[in-house]
Amino acid sequence: MDKLTERQQKILELIIGEYVNKPKPISSKILAKKLGLSSATLRNEMKELEKGKYLIQPHTSAGRIPTDKAYRLFIKSAQIKNVSVPTKISQRIPEDAFKDVAETLAEMSGGFAFSAIKEMNSFYQTGLSNLLKFPEFGDMDYFSEMAQTMEQFEKHFDELFEKINDNETKVFIGKDNPLGKTKKISIIVSKCNMPDNKHGVIGLLGPTRMKYDYNISLINKLRELMQDHE
Repeated sequence: MDKLTERQQKILELIIGEYVNKPKPISSKILAKKLGLSSATLRNEMKELEKGKYLIQPHTSAGRIPTDKAYRLFIKSAQIKNVSVPTKISQRIPEDAFKDVAETLAEMSGGFAFSAIKEMNSFYQTGLSNLLKFPEFGDMDYFSEMAQTMEQFEKHFDELFEKINDNETKVFIGKDNPLGKTKKISIIVSKCNMPDNKHGVIGLLGPTRMKYDYNISLINKLRELMQDHE
């Protein structure tokens, strides 16, 4: 399946939205109520999406959940959201500003945020307590992957830095994670150039089940503030 039909795209987007809000397999009955389609039609479409590796069925009697491939497709078509953040961030010195950015990102996204300034070898991380709110945190595999990724951040920062172009926001989903072998973690990172010739990154780490459209828009807005820093 190289290209989805408009209906399949709509079904997939709805499944992703439902699963992000509540991490339980999505059944055709739930979708039928929202899309006005019969359960039989939806089951057939979901089977096609499963064949295309956009969905998986964790249990025989369960509904479907999105795959990393589904999230990647969703990101490509995601609409930019209008996000407002505190303008005071851009009025601080670089070190404090990057801390403010990470704290704002963690607070507004509900995830684990980090920031760094390359020239100063300065790293800041915040929002660890936010991760405890995710039901995935009860999964030891998820816990292990998260701990491993956080431990590897400073060690592999230069490698991560080089993977991102200037003024670019990049998303690493599941096994694409450059900070370790993971399957259940996603990282959104943005690289920004500041007026004083310093270079930094801001990013967010969390389960693959995250609000990509909102989080990408939020990070982009924060990057713009940092680039306007004087």
